[in-house]
Parts: sequence; structure tokens; C-alpha cells
Amino acid sequence: MKKKSGFTPTPIYIAVEQVNPHTNILVCRVKTEDKRFCRQILNSLTIRKLVRGFTLVEILVVITIIAVLLSLIMSVLARSRQAAYRLTCLNNLKQLGVAVTTYAQSYDFYPVCVPPDVNEKWSDFLADKTIAAGKELGVPVSLWPFHQTATLYNCPILNKAGCDISYCYNYLAGKRFAADEPVVEPSYIPPTPPPAKQKADVRLLAPEKVKSPGIFILLYDLPIKSNIIIGPDSNVLNDLYHDIDPDDYRKVETFAPGVDKGYLGYAGPHVKGHSILFGDGHVKWYKGWSDSSMSRGPQ
Repeated sequence: MKKKSGFTPTPIYIAVEQVNPHTNILVCRVKTEDKRFCRQILNSLTIRKLVRGFTLVEILVVITIIAVLLSLIMSVLARSRQAAYRLTCLNNLKQLGVAVTTYAQSYDFYPVCVPPDVNEKWSDFLADKTIAAGKELGVPVSLWPFHQTATLYNCPILNKAGCDISYCYNYLAGKRFAADEPVVEPSYIPPTPPPAKQKADVRLLAPEKVKSPGIFILLYDLPIKSNIIIGPDSNVLNDLYHDIDPDDYRKVETFAPGVDKGYLGYAGPHVKGHSILFGDGHVKWYKGWSDSSMSRGPQ
């Protein structure tokens, strides 16, 4: 009778030695006297990486990098938005310049701005054009038949600030005085119109009388703030943002070439600068006043 061969299990010892700090690999040692079994274990053993979380320092570094990237992106977006707003104003003024030219060709003179009237609102005119019948309501209403586009008067920045009409008219291009205003000729007197068109309370200007149209200002952005002190010797505040005909006339006449800057002396809506329409029809943005590039006087 054959003696059954018994099976004696081979002892196996598995010991964890270390974790590699660079690769996070678990290093184990397998100890057994059965070499064939050892090879089978080694062939089937899968060494896995240990999953390790971020440290506080690493999280702070990542947050800092993200914050820097976001700040750079927001800065670029802000500059792009400002450039788009400025381009909108330049385009508006360019089209208004075409309307001014057409008006002047039709009537021989530039449009005439009028004294403020708190009872007249731009929104009322847009809702009902007949309210202008038999009235002089100023430059925006005078130019309306030549473009009929309400959005041309909207600077995106000033419009958000509650401004009804965003662009200011240089009154030296044409002005009607109120009944209680003394018609005082400025230190520079614009050319006198023909006798048939003269009026005691109106100052008119013909385009051909402008010596340098390329620097003569017609329209420009209103300042960034609505309430502006309009008299050098008075504390009168004029809410230009709700005037149906905003202009830069001052009751105390101070104009002199290169001296009186109108509202161009205040911070404008586009990076503190102003978009300006000139007499020859071109438009340009300026950071500040330039004696060589602009003039409110026609000569």
C-alpha cells in the first residue's frame, strides 16, 4: 500500500519595508522557501501608488496662482470694455457730425443751442415729436430729422449714470440767449451773420467762417459727474445730465482762445478723457486739453 504523500504548506512572509517618498510606491518584501510560488506571487502582484492629499502650502500656492490669473484676466477685460465704450462714442459722434454737416448745408449755419428749460425732457420728445412744433429745443432736436436715431446720443458709461443726452455742444458754434441774459460779446467775437438773419438774442456761425475746422470743437462727452459748477463767480449747479440741450455756455462770459476749456477741463467718461467731434467732421479721443489740437473758438 502506497503511502499518501502529504502536503506541507510552505510558510510565506510578507513585510512592508517602506514607502518611497518620491514615488509614493509601497515597497514590500516576500519571503518564502518555495521559489516557484514566489515567482507566481511576483507575477500577479500589482504595486499601486498610494493616494496622498495636498498639503496646506500647496493649496495656498494654487489659490495664489489662480487669484493672479483672475486679476490679469479682469484687467484685460476692463481695458477691452473701456475701448469698446470709447469706440461707441466715437462712432456716435461721427454720425452726429454727418448730421451737423447736413444741417449746416441746409440752413447755412451751425445748429443753435438754447437756454436750459426744466420743463422740456428728451424722453418726452422721443415719445411725442409734436411737442417740438413751434419751439426751439436745441441742438439734439434740431439734428433729429437728419438721423432719427436716439441711441446716437448715448455714451454707454454716461447712460448708465442716468444721463439723457451724453454729448455737450460748444455754444460758440451757435447760441440763443434767454430773455433775462445779457447778450455780452465774448473776448473773441464770432463772425456776424447777414442782416436778414440777425437776431438780438442769437449768435450764429457759418461753417465757412471757421478758420481751422480741424481743431474747432463742436460736440464732446459730458463730464463724468452730473452736477458741475458752471459759473466761475457763482455756485450755481446745473444738472446737465437731464438737460434736453446740454451746452457749455456760462452766464459769466470768460471765453478767450486757449483759456476757457468748457467742460473739457473736467474728467471725462473714458479713462478720464473725452471723445470730441471737430468742425471738419473727424472725431478723436483725448486724455486732456491740447492747445495745438483743439479750440472752442472759430478762429
